[in-house]
Amino acid sequence: MNIDSLITSVSDDVNELPEPIKRHIEEITSSEYTHRDGEVHVTELLYCLRKAYYRRMAEKNGENVEKELKNRWWLYRGVVFDGLWTGLFPKNQVRITHRIPDGPVIAGKIDFIYDDTVYDLKTISNEYAVRDGPKGEHVKQVLFYAWVNNTPKAGLIYVWLGGVKIFLIDTSRGYEVVKELEERAMKLWTALRKMEPPEREESWQCKYCEFKDICLGGES
Repeated sequence: MNIDSLITSVSDDVNELPEPIKRHIEEITSSEYTHRDGEVHVTELLYCLRKAYYRRMAEKNGENVEKELKNRWWLYRGVVFDGLWTGLFPKNQVRITHRIPDGPVIAGKIDFIYDDTVYDLKTISNEYAVRDGPKGEHVKQVLFYAWVNNTPKAGLIYVWLGGVKIFLIDTSRGYEVVKELEERAMKLWTALRKMEPPEREESWQCKYCEFKDICLGGES
């Protein structure tokens, strides 16, 4: 029997999943992080500040920025593994804050702490995503956590359905990362107070950004 002759269609589009699964993905990824005045989240500082600004403005104005199902799928993968793994450790989902003098508080949440090591869990599509090593923004994030929490060791765990890859990170330069994030936090905080978007930070991610039309149009 020729199996290929029996296949009537093939799709790798998550939008083609059965409706109950799609609804489940949307429900799981619908809870939004509520930002506090005078506080910025560390993840806002790792990527485009202009995008973070537009997200804040949309939230403040009560606007619902609809996420495509593909973007929700990326979030969903992380939620699944977080739910399965982080609860295995007594110290998990640890909220930390770092106050900048005359500026905002930088807040974050450590996935879990084990054996004097701060761990951050990341889900990826495949091993190819970390073929050249851990992502720079992820290294900065976990170093920030380790420095603020005064934890001597830091680790990144990348997970995909085919396996895992674990990177242990040298924390000796954690203070440099903190100072860099402080500068970015001040830029975002100042932009939010003035209600003027920070300068554009162009990258390959721009074409996937939900605010690209506003950003390129120069609106604030």
